[in-house]
Amino acid sequence: MTPPVTPAKTMLMRSAAILSAVVMAVVMAGCSSGPTTPASTSTSVTRTTGSTSTTTTSSPASATQTAVLNAWESAEQTLYGYLQGSWQQDRADLVGGETSANLWPKLADYFTNPALQSEDKFLVGVKMGQLNGPTTYNLGHPTVTAVTATRATVTACIYDSGTTTDSGQAGPATLDGGAGGGQGTWNLVLSGGSWKVVNFNTTSVPKC
Repeated sequence: MTPPVTPAKTMLMRSAAILSAVVMAVVMAGCSSGPTTPASTSTSVTRTTGSTSTTTTSSPASATQTAVLNAWESAEQTLYGYLQGSWQQDRADLVGGETSANLWPKLADYFTNPALQSEDKFLVGVKMGQLNGPTTYNLGHPTVTAVTATRATVTACIYDSGTTTDSGQAGPATLDGGAGGGQGTWNLVLSGGSWKVVNFNTTSVPKC
C-alpha cells in the first residue's frame, strides 16, 4: 500500500522540482554561451611634420658642412651687398682710377680665383653699365652635396629681382637683368683656414 502524501511532503517535492529547474536552466545557459572575447581595439597615430625654411637631412650636418654653408651664404650676401650699392659712386670711383679690389675688398674674403675674377668683372659691368642692383634676393635652400677635408660643393637656386636701369627697365641678361633664378653648383676650397668659392656653374630658371 502506498503511504498517503501529506501537504508538507507535497510542498517539499515542489521546492525540489523548482530548484532542479533553476539549476538546469543555469547549466544550459552556461553550455549554450561561448567564452567572452575581449573587444579588440586599434589606435591610429597621425604624425604631422611642420615645414621649415631651413634644409633638413636624414642625419645631422657635420661641423664642416655647417662651415661650408656659412661661407657660401656669406659670399653671396657680400656680393649682393656690393650690387645694391650706388652705381653712381662706384662708377665715378672706377672712372677716377680706383681699383675694384679697393672698392669691394670683402670679395676676397669669400671668393678665390677664378670665381673672384668672375665676380669682380660682373660687378664692374653692372656699375659701368649704370645699373641698379637687385632690390630683393632669396638664397633659397642650399645643401652641401659633396665634401672632403679641403673641397666641397654646394647646390642651390638663388632668386632675385634682377638688375634694372634708372628708368626701371631690366638690365642685360648677361648682367642679371630681369627677375629670375640661378640654379647650379658652387665649388669651395679650404684656403688659409677659410672656405672660399673657387668656381661655379649656374643656369637661369624662371623661379626657384
